[in-house]
Amino acid sequence: MKKFIVALALAGAVFSVFATESRIIALGRHDAFFMDDYSIFRNPANVSVYPNMLFGSPGVYVQKDDDTTIAGKQYAALQRTNRDPKDPYAGGIISYSFNQSSEAGSQFPMFSIGVCVNRPDKALDYVMPGTSKFKEAFDSTLALNYDLPRPIGKMDLLLGYALGNGGMFGLGTYIAMQKSHDAGSMQQASVYNVNGGVNWPVAKSADVEASAGVSMITAKALDRDSNDVTLADFSNNNDFVLNIDGRLFTALTLINGDLVPHVGIEYANIARWYEGTDVNLGVGVNINVDKGFGWGGLEFLYKSRLYDNRSTYGNPARLSNHYYGGRLSFGFERNLVWDWFLFRAGVQKQLLLKTQGATDDNPEWVQNPEADASDNDLIGVGFGLNIENRLKVDFIVAEDLFYTLTNLISGPQHHIFPRFSMSYSF
Repeated sequence: MKKFIVALALAGAVFSVFATESRIIALGRHDAFFMDDYSIFRNPANVSVYPNMLFGSPGVYVQKDDDTTIAGKQYAALQRTNRDPKDPYAGGIISYSFNQSSEAGSQFPMFSIGVCVNRPDKALDYVMPGTSKFKEAFDSTLALNYDLPRPIGKMDLLLGYALGNGGMFGLGTYIAMQKSHDAGSMQQASVYNVNGGVNWPVAKSADVEASAGVSMITAKALDRDSNDVTLADFSNNNDFVLNIDGRLFTALTLINGDLVPHVGIEYANIARWYEGTDVNLGVGVNINVDKGFGWGGLEFLYKSRLYDNRSTYGNPARLSNHYYGGRLSFGFERNLVWDWFLFRAGVQKQLLLKTQGATDDNPEWVQNPEADASDNDLIGVGFGLNIENRLKVDFIVAEDLFYTLTNLISGPQHHIFPRFSMSYSF
């Protein structure tokens, strides 16, 4: 058994990865009702919760359509070529305590600074062709050819300060940009983000966490062919995405956990012809048990998509889609055999009623994907390694692993561990 676990870990290192917040994905694909070190990007005040830490991921492993095809022939396993994952990121937090007395038993007051390079912020989806947000904001409203450059220089800067009473403040910034010129063409894509937050003890057993941020987005494209005929021409400056998030952690001794109400709002105004609003409001609990942890929550979801149909210039029509529904989600993790080895599993199920137009015509039910390996599908399963609560390595397991166990190396699977991330506290 021990050799098998080691083999799995090595296989994850070789065949991975599709890393982002791996533990969160395994536990139910979102973290609205529990705290994780990746929440420093949700609320920069949380850098004080995770002082003196290094973290990172080797990147995003995405299956290509030609993964099993070489020279037009189908093969049972992956191509025997090296293909590195995309979007790796790495960062760290360094903290300085103003209370150096060993008798005090507290590090507060404390100042923290964090830096992360190359993290793909979710606001980038608005300037990345092929993503769902880009398709909503541009594909559905602009019937033109376009080509936007991939933003580079992605960087987070996080600042945090914790008071002696446990109150925490934080400020975060993010930048990513690219611009290119050529004969008859110009492309530009950039995202600038700033967000601030607090994590404040409002009672002996309750803490409120709140944050707000705005992302400024620029997307420009000008393309002309050799005959000086315009193929694409649009310029969007100072488009913005506004995010507001709040939750309250109230300790419940009866369940050895927390009751957590949560509200989240995102509003996007893109190119002056697209508006998107997402609201989630819900309540959940998280529970600590012997050698394990569990959580569950129920949320109300509302989405609206308003845009002008610009496929025919001079005669735009205001179109709209609305979504009403909810999400049930839960997850757990538990030590298996050894204290340092954890198994995780989680589920989220969304069910929404989609309507169209101002009078809510043509209603139909929609749901999140059942099994497409995306961040939004139904099931998440993973393993974790926790060495002395300092070194933490988290794997997401491809669900087909349990059905192709004898074909780990040469079978038809396209991945084994699609996500992989790690952190180290010092």
